[in-house]
Amino acid sequence: MRRLLPLLILGAGFLAPALPAPASERSDLDSRIAALGFGEDGTELGIEIVIEGKGVIYSRSPREPRAAASAIKSAIVLDLFLSMGDQLDQVPPGAEALLGYHTHPAFYGFTRDELVRARRQLAGRSYLDLARIMMGRTDAGNEVYNAACNLVMVKLGGPEAITRRLAALDPGLEGIDINRYMEAWKGDGDNRATPEALVTLYRMALSGHVPGLDPAHVTLWRSLLLAEGDGGPGSRYEKLGTLYPEPMVRVHAGYQVRPGGALIYAIMGEIPVFPGGSDPARRFAQLMNAVDDLTAACLDLERGGR
Repeated sequence: MRRLLPLLILGAGFLAPALPAPASERSDLDSRIAALGFGEDGTELGIEIVIEGKGVIYSRSPREPRAAASAIKSAIVLDLFLSMGDQLDQVPPGAEALLGYHTHPAFYGFTRDELVRARRQLAGRSYLDLARIMMGRTDAGNEVYNAACNLVMVKLGGPEAITRRLAALDPGLEGIDINRYMEAWKGDGDNRATPEALVTLYRMALSGHVPGLDPAHVTLWRSLLLAEGDGGPGSRYEKLGTLYPEPMVRVHAGYQVRPGGALIYAIMGEIPVFPGGSDPARRFAQLMNAVDDLTAACLDLERGGR
């Protein structure tokens, strides 16, 4: 999806009174969620948090599908590795022709100039190169970041084919609905996922148990997800999702390695329809900061196994 970010990024979350002293970690998180404004003025939230060996320790609407923005790319890359694992070093045939203006519906949401830049930067790129670009592991503009994903999706048979294969891979992934190409969004929705499905996806990455995927490709998949650290304790694997202006979306989903059991999480904040009455850029910045603040609090739950 198009990552249209307003220039105004505020330093504070939703305006709210100070949090009361917590009676427990869970009540503290409940209080923080309320204080950040979730549940008010159309601001929606889905959470699923699991600690390896303990199970679910906190959830909120875990089976409610929500707009996922680019967080969905972690699942698309998994399907790529499963479908074309022995061809990752090959260059997709016909890629440059696909990137012509209005040549394929996957690229109708791009301007002529955006497609010129995409063709220039994606020409001769292998499937693995495209995977790295679409996951943000290679420096590229937003149009190239999303065009790389769309090329992969076209070669995988399109959004519906990817969705079907993921659901067949594991029942826990049935909550992932890839229904359109990146940049195809026109304010009428987005690719969707449930927090529970995203947690299932990252539990697979953590465990390395993915039917049909060999250990080398599991390691490669993880390398594209690594957001912080070197793979040891404290390392975090994650793919963000951000979308503006409608719906407004901020997603953190991934896992953090811990000695006492990894924490797997999906925190999905969304304003499906902007209600008006305030500056949309300011409201979006508030949503982003609120989800980021909440994610930091969730990552601190039961730290050290307490």
